Amino acid sequence: MLVDQINQDRVDMRFLRLFSALLIAVCMVSSASHAASEKKKEGGGKEYVKMQPLMVPVIDSYGVSQVVSLVVSLEVDGVFEADKVKAMSPRLTDAYIQNMYGAMSESSGIKNGVIQVGYIKKRLSKITDEVLGDDLHAEVLIQLVQQRPI
Repeated sequence: MLVDQINQDRVDMRFLRLFSALLIAVCMVSSASHAASEKKKEGGGKEYVKMQPLMVPVIDSYGVSQVVSLVVSLEVDGVFEADKVKAMSPRLTDAYIQNMYGAMSESSGIKNGVIQVGYIKKRLSKITDEVLGDDLHAEVLIQLVQQRPI
């Protein structure tokens, strides 16, 4: 009888420990979820602003040799900054086209017929920082680069 009581107490303790661990896990998940939803309400988290596709002609000594299409998105912190970037998107698009027009015609933008994506991204990042100013920071994400010979 005493052995049965001890065994029952062990089972009860195991159940209590398991239940406590489960309760703690549920509280932690709930807390993390609540924190994430609060951050979302405050405009936190990453937002992505997709820019209009850019089509840039590549001009060499014989004229237009190809057309390059770029699809760019900008990663910003929060909805508030995303709205600001969307408002600035016409100026950004204009600056991108002007800058890429020169970059694609230079030898450093295209080497052996292949677009140098790292070089292009660096130029787009610099232009983005200049247009947006010190108030906003946006990370340039190149989603698509396509070359079409003419």
